[in-house]
Amino acid sequence: IDAINQYVNAGYKILMVLTHQAYGEGAGYHWPSMTSDRWRDLTAKYADMAKHIAAKFAGSGKITAYQIWNEQDTAPEHARAAVPIPAKDYGHLLSETIQAIRSVDPTTKIITGGHVGGPGNGSSYARETLANMPAGVRPDGIAFHPYGRGAEGHRFTIFGPLTESIHKYGSILPGKPLWISEWGVLDHQGRDDLVGEVAAYANSFIDICNKQFSGQVAAAIWYAWADSMDNGYGFVDQNGQPKAAMTQQILKR
Repeated sequence: IDAINQYVNAGYKILMVLTHQAYGEGAGYHWPSMTSDRWRDLTAKYADMAKHIAAKFAGSGKITAYQIWNEQDTAPEHARAAVPIPAKDYGHLLSETIQAIRSVDPTTKIITGGHVGGPGNGSSYARETLANMPAGVRPDGIAFHPYGRGAEGHRFTIFGPLTESIHKYGSILPGKPLWISEWGVLDHQGRDDLVGEVAAYANSFIDICNKQFSGQVAAAIWYAWADSMDNGYGFVDQNGQPKAAMTQQILKR
């Protein structure tokens, strides 16, 4: 709570991501061998945990939104930094957690975990998730992680245009905002010679959100703050020193 207060007092908005680590890594569950019954067993405990967390902040205005899980649509063979869940089981976990939080906090936004499967597989997973939720229970927004997407023609736009992802995810819950809860440049950590190109990529990405999808994209959260984080191209280097092209061109927009 003290850490959150420091960020709030500094003027930041807080997106609280409730992942498997928020529950407790390996707390009686072996992720690679989970079954639907085991996911349901976890869901009851996870939703109760989320309820108690939300109760601490209800009415304070300190939490802008809760994100439920993270990169849940990750392909199991690529599950290095996330714990994948079958869409049917995630639909149950998401609906139970939304209802648990709503029982103590009726106003704070609750969004899906950040989809990483792209506009094809990711949006299909999101639709299957909703199909496995009660009709009256819906998240307040869809989150996704469009790594490798941005302005067409840029060297870091390796998977396709950002507009494709926004159109695909935006059609899932019309009228609900999209949350880009992670984006950035991967696999170039420590490459200070690329800082100008990374800043240009980031600026063009933000321009797409602001100029073409104004009001539809609620947030775009860069990963990572520092090069010392896992495979992230940071605003600061390994020693915590700011990269001028990043901090002056992007943070001061």
